[in-house]
Amino acid sequence: MLLATVFLVFGAVQITHRQQLLAASVDLPGFHFELLLTHLTEMENRLQATLAEIAQNQSQRLEQICGLGELRPFPGADKLPAAGRSNIYRLEKIAELTGGQNLAGDWILFQERFNGSLNFNRTWDEYRVGFGNPLGEHWLGLRALEQLLAKGPHELLIVMESFKGTTVYAHYDAFSIGTEREKYAIKTVGKYAGTAGDSLSFHVGSKFSTYDQDNDEHGLNCGAQYGGGWWFKDCYSCFLNGIYVPTSQGTEMGLIWFTYTGAFQSLKASKMMIRLRSAP
Repeated sequence: MLLATVFLVFGAVQITHRQQLLAASVDLPGFHFELLLTHLTEMENRLQATLAEIAQNQSQRLEQICGLGELRPFPGADKLPAAGRSNIYRLEKIAELTGGQNLAGDWILFQERFNGSLNFNRTWDEYRVGFGNPLGEHWLGLRALEQLLAKGPHELLIVMESFKGTTVYAHYDAFSIGTEREKYAIKTVGKYAGTAGDSLSFHVGSKFSTYDQDNDEHGLNCGAQYGGGWWFKDCYSCFLNGIYVPTSQGTEMGLIWFTYTGAFQSLKASKMMIRLRSAP
């Protein structure tokens, strides 16, 4: 792929160079010259389009790892209030992860970000019941997440992609959260493994906070300050529900996983998912 890209770039440069030579030194009848110049321009445009397509394909690594699975009804959803309830969730099929072969299989997706089309700066009630479409950017809901985790020991997998097309992951083998009365605080995360570094353990014990319900340990409201709901502590070491920054432009905003991005580089995409932990 890299070699092909080099040839394409070389070809585009050569075409541009030939256009300049023709314009400067070739004495062709007006019609024939314009016709030749038109053909050369079309060839250059096609090469540029091909280069753009290659760049796009190189940034789709996360989708190659995470394949769209089936949609399933959430147990007991018919008994929940109709407004904003989470009635379906999406299974995500993990095909491969470098150094994480034991992670292949089906996972329940409860958070996805990839283009900023959905506002994640939401109220407590919205984070509680969920928002967005399971086929696109969405948050399944804290109530649904708590009920799923209550079925037994679960593991957590977070897959993230940078704007350079690099994909990293963080796996935790014992993820659990509290009840609504406990503000859905993270109780345990278990043992970390992965390529992103461990930024979540810092948040163990932290309650979930939003701009309209401040449950963090900071003097300021972290949710209001950074624009999104999360298990804020003082304020965060990771934060994947922040305001979407369209490029990694070095601001203290966006989708942050400190051990991978640092404090000032935003991620392009993230997926958070859980599954029942299999017996050892």
